[in-house]
Amino acid sequence: MRNILAQLFQQRTLRKILAFLFFISISFAILVVPLEYGKPNAKIHNLEDSIWWTVSTITSVGYGDVVPVTLEGRVLGMILQVIGVIMTSIVIGSLVVLLHRKRDNYEWERISKKLDQISTAVEETKKKTDFIILQKSEKGNKKS
Repeated sequence: MRNILAQLFQQRTLRKILAFLFFISISFAILVVPLEYGKPNAKIHNLEDSIWWTVSTITSVGYGDVVPVTLEGRVLGMILQVIGVIMTSIVIGSLVVLLHRKRDNYEWERISKKLDQISTAVEETKKKTDFIILQKSEKGNKKS
């Protein structure tokens, strides 16, 4: 499993996605603090609260303990939810593609080994049949 995760993180697309998610998370966390700070019933009072909300929203966990109360904050939350779902889908898709590649490579290696065995068996059989044919033709030439 460790090898699969290492290969997954070596993919350039996944690294770009993770960097994008990090950038979006920090940006939204910074944006929502001034929108929510000081509002009645506000749950987001500082950057720490905002980062907690951003991470729980983008990962679709959504504990509900810290939520925006302003319209602008909720709109940012909706955008963040959509981005989180899309990015999670891309990460899962990348993992599925990687696992399929590993399975296909395994199957191709098995097929290749089997073909090598068949090729070796065919060559051995050809040598034996050539030897038998030569033996028969030599016997036929001696009778003449």
